[in-house]
Amino acid sequence: MAEMVDPDGPDGVRMTWNSWPRSKVEASKCVVPIACVYSPIRTSPDLLVLPYSPLRCKSCACILNPHCRVDFSGKFWICPFCLQRNSFPPHYAMISETNVPAELFPQYTTIEYALSGPGVGSDIPAPPPVFLFVLDTCVIEEELGFVKSALRQALGLIPENALVGLITFGTQVHVHELGFPDLFKTYIFRGTKEISKEQILDQLGLAGQRAAGYQKVPAGRPVVANGMTTASGIVGRFLLSAADCEYTLNS
Repeated sequence: MAEMVDPDGPDGVRMTWNSWPRSKVEASKCVVPIACVYSPIRTSPDLLVLPYSPLRCKSCACILNPHCRVDFSGKFWICPFCLQRNSFPPHYAMISETNVPAELFPQYTTIEYALSGPGVGSDIPAPPPVFLFVLDTCVIEEELGFVKSALRQALGLIPENALVGLITFGTQVHVHELGFPDLFKTYIFRGTKEISKEQILDQLGLAGQRAAGYQKVPAGRPVVANGMTTASGIVGRFLLSAADCEYTLNS
């Protein structure tokens, strides 16, 4: 009954199937493809907030979590994704089987970290949040109208300095270039054709840092123009501040 009341569970994850196929033959018989929908900013009354930075795998940047193998005597943990062995920092010296940090509790598969990033106690402005809206347009006209209304409401709720991008998909995938509202531009990819990441980056003009319009900015530091934080260089063609993109999206 609990699964019916909250099908997404405490982690905000909903799978198309509750059981994974055990072979390629079983997977090929699935009418609905195996996939999941993840809601990273889903509100939860039981969400644990930790006032420190997470530990990351030095190989793949995976964050320490309950699925990691931990050697308490050797003070190291093994990444479940790349199997890299990582040593615990000195401030984790007191951990043991009976004294584990909160991020290793089995019930805390989703937690939040309160980070003191750029902009806190420094002159470097904090990077703005980025909201990339991905909309399915294969719906009836009435439902599409509801989607547009919900999108307008969302734009009114996010910070004005937040950066917004838009991708729509139906039989084709449309990547919308919002950075030039006077000349609306869309990149279209066929839904029936397999396209590699390199091909997508090349067609979007994002393949190299020397592409036209690229502006080199120190890592983690956004561009500030007229007091408004904006996306830098070629990426800025696809991201527009929430304060400026409402007219573009409505059109």
